[in-house]
Amino acid sequence: MWWTKHFQISNIPDLSGKIAIITGSNTGIGKLCATEMARKNCEIIVASRSEDKGQAAVTDIKSATGNQKVEYMKLDLMSLKSVKAFADQFKSKYDKLDILLNNAGVMSCPYGLSEDGIETQFATNHVGHYYLTMQLLPILIKSGPSRIVNVSSMAHWSTTVSVPKLEQVSQKKGYNATIQYGFTKVPFTISIFEACNILFSRELTKRLESKGINNVYVNCNHPGIVSSELSRHVVAQNTLLDSLYNNHFAISTENGSLTQLYLATSPEIESKNIKGQYYVPYARPGWFTPYARSEKNATDLWEFTENLLKEKMPDYQGSPI
Repeated sequence: MWWTKHFQISNIPDLSGKIAIITGSNTGIGKLCATEMARKNCEIIVASRSEDKGQAAVTDIKSATGNQKVEYMKLDLMSLKSVKAFADQFKSKYDKLDILLNNAGVMSCPYGLSEDGIETQFATNHVGHYYLTMQLLPILIKSGPSRIVNVSSMAHWSTTVSVPKLEQVSQKKGYNATIQYGFTKVPFTISIFEACNILFSRELTKRLESKGINNVYVNCNHPGIVSSELSRHVVAQNTLLDSLYNNHFAISTENGSLTQLYLATSPEIESKNIKGQYYVPYARPGWFTPYARSEKNATDLWEFTENLLKEKMPDYQGSPI
């Protein structure tokens, strides 16, 4: 799958009139996606935690593309209040949203809790993006055909080894940074959070279609092993691993962006009715584990997340679908 490219930067169509939110687009593949989509006339919202880095990214993107419709909005996925504030700010300024690219994430970091008391990787990679998507879903439906892309990882394969119970995902006892990461992202032997992105994409697609909503295209992808800030906790204090990772396994930021750019922009997504799918480099259908394929696991995760949000955010009325 790594040797042929079904999609390249040059294949991005004209995006005039479209508005996109890209989380974590102040750096790495998120910034590259923002830049290349802006180059094709898309209006970009750079959503990130650091205002300094976010504003710097806006300046860089405007300079590189000549597109002045690039704006920074503060979004801290480790804070549900911040997610709500971001969504409210966006909806107060815009009446449409064509592309939501849930790109931001953390990987294999030391144990910690968000301000809401949720384990760091689960909070950032799944709960924050889930809550953001629910806040923006009505405007995405109204703006259809629209896209939601959830960036996952082949790390979901770690769910073939060990999967923490949902009610225990924020507990420190037995915490394994690698297993946790794979759970949130879900496909190899790394963790549970990567699986969440795939389960969420599949369940959201099912629920939209059950309501007769066929104009929102929800998919997820593994960008590849990319040399970026995401790997900082993996290679930290390990010179050999750092060398192997960056010199032998990691692909370029441009190549790492291709699959999610395909899902976010390619006309094929609509013409081929690609929904609820998991794609791998370079823009090709991937295979995911039985854990991520399970309809029961997808439903359980949805219900668990809904209940968690209602507990942490008493004003949350639940999913709009």
